[in-house]
Amino acid sequence: MTRDSSSLRTAKPLSDPLLAEIVRRLVAAYHPMLVYLFGSKARAEAGPDSDYDLLLVVPDEAAAQRRGSRLAYEALRGTGAAADVLVCTRTYFEERLHLQASLPATVVREGVLLHAA
Repeated sequence: MTRDSSSLRTAKPLSDPLLAEIVRRLVAAYHPMLVYLFGSKARAEAGPDSDYDLLLVVPDEAAAQRRGSRLAYEALRGTGAAADVLVCTRTYFEERLHLQASLPATVVREGVLLHAA
């Protein structure tokens, strides 16, 4: 990746057992390079109705099924988790990091890195 890893906020360890299960299932289903938590839960501003906002970065050569969110909802079935899962390729992610208003730049700036492979 193009960013210095020392500037990334990282959750260590995952103290939310439901979030840990979500990440475990998503990693098993997608084999992503990166998994970020962003939004209110990452900012510790979540209310009782807040969901988990996650961004997965997959390799450019990932199969079509692993480039969309449908697989995520199948993987999370039965957890009871309210989650919005966005998936993008490494190239898409890296090409937009320099654009301050882009989702990748915002997620890196404000989110929490939960998994890196």
